[in-house]
Amino acid sequence: MDRALSLHIGVNQPRLPSFGERLTHSEANAWRMAGLAHQAGYRSLRVLLGREATQQAVHEVLAGAASTLRDGDTLFVSFSGHGIQMREVGPSRPDEREGLDEAWCLSDSEFLDDKLVGYWRLFDPGVRILMVTESCYGGGMDRWGNKGPVAGRRRPAVIDRPVVYRGEEPAAPALYIRKAPADNLGIRASLLMLSACREDQLAHDGLFSCTLFEVWNEGRFDGTFYDLYQEVRDHPVVDPSGQEPRIAMVGAADPEFPRQPAFRLKARTGPPARYR
Repeated sequence: MDRALSLHIGVNQPRLPSFGERLTHSEANAWRMAGLAHQAGYRSLRVLLGREATQQAVHEVLAGAASTLRDGDTLFVSFSGHGIQMREVGPSRPDEREGLDEAWCLSDSEFLDDKLVGYWRLFDPGVRILMVTESCYGGGMDRWGNKGPVAGRRRPAVIDRPVVYRGEEPAAPALYIRKAPADNLGIRASLLMLSACREDQLAHDGLFSCTLFEVWNEGRFDGTFYDLYQEVRDHPVVDPSGQEPRIAMVGAADPEFPRQPAFRLKARTGPPARYR
């Protein structure tokens, strides 16, 4: 049986006050995301909230998952909390906008996009990683950025857009389709990312997650990841906010991944289990 693990991180207020004002929804939404994972068939769940969401705790889960999961297995990671941009140390790389790194604000420190990509490089080929991130500048947490041919709704095509790929065939009128990126960043697994906003935008506290839960509708939603993304993006609450959710793929080419039923795994029985 294919294995599936999930990790859900929520931090309302990091320990260092410089990270910003206290958020209202992040920790509650991490619990709700774990509930969504359970509804979708995940039985190995780990939730890290507030002070528990440290660099060491995240390291233990991601490193443990990388040593456990093999071809055909799945990892689902979600983060809700503050996000920041930081000036890069050393020469600027072409994958970062204007020499800035993006980072999640964990309880004890920043968790840089470069470090996250380092964990993704540990996973075997054939592993699928789903990442849902709700944080300011979250669209840059794949360390790819909003570069290359892009398109979307209501604005000229020269402006950055949510980027996806699905081979050569059109997926939906509202999306520009491009091939898998030539540089997979050394990631051998396939990574599908849903983010609350672009890498140059702020995310409203809880807006993306709450909208996603509404669309998911306690598991009644039966569309693909593409369908989910479009419904969340076009939701009446999200649209006037100016916040643009994003869907992207990096790592190994896997055009079938975003066409799968959103979040769902094969039916499993038994109570949820925690893993370390």
